[in-house]
Amino acid sequence: MWSWDTQPNSHAQRKFIELILDRTGKYPNWDPPSEIPVGSYGRIDKATGNLIPQGSIYSDDFKDHLIDAGINIESGEHLPEECPEEPEFTTWSKNVKQIELNVDSQTNVPEIDTAAIKGTWQVKKGTTGAVLLMNKPRTKRITSDAVGKLATLRLFQSMRLVTKAVYCPAFSMYLSDTSGESFSIALLGSAPIAEPVGTVDSMATMRWWSDTQTGLTRNGCQTEHCYSPLYELLHVRHPRNRRATPSPIRTGEML
Repeated sequence: MWSWDTQPNSHAQRKFIELILDRTGKYPNWDPPSEIPVGSYGRIDKATGNLIPQGSIYSDDFKDHLIDAGINIESGEHLPEECPEEPEFTTWSKNVKQIELNVDSQTNVPEIDTAAIKGTWQVKKGTTGAVLLMNKPRTKRITSDAVGKLATLRLFQSMRLVTKAVYCPAFSMYLSDTSGESFSIALLGSAPIAEPVGTVDSMATMRWWSDTQTGLTRNGCQTEHCYSPLYELLHVRHPRNRRATPSPIRTGEML
């Protein structure tokens, strides 16, 4: 039976989002195949933790707002830039610790020696823990100069803007129960899978493996950077009085 630290009827996805947000200052996407594009904006569903998109700064309807923010549309300064690809990204909640991986105990998993990502974690008993792993992550982001200009818009005192999104071809998410389980997760290479002539899928030779006995696990492997498991939001606080200016840019706020 599940026993969340938050209310008993809390959504699993909200709990996962809370734990990873608290650790990274970024929002995990509970459904990584569903893209959360940079430049989209909306409100957070308090029950689930999901961002409910209500528009995009790249739509024709938003052009007047860009001009009001002092953005030169023709220069493309507001368009997202791609950052260099990184080998991996791993993070876990504060009540989880990484422990030594005992390769000898995994004799039934011969590929673990050469796994692209691998690790063993221990969750503190009586608490719920979360782990997020990504292979070859690549970030798209709005530049800090453009974000600063967009933060002057009153719209983002009530809406949250996606300023960064992390894409990858392989991800794994794990949300524990409160039993204090220790578990291992690895991204393994495997024998090539027979494909019809003319198709190429290098990631088809990779798969996620874990020995988790409890909790919830979500993962995926594809050829392209088609998953977006993590994103960052801009939210500008309302001024406390009419004469005050809006608070500085805030990201990574709790739900």
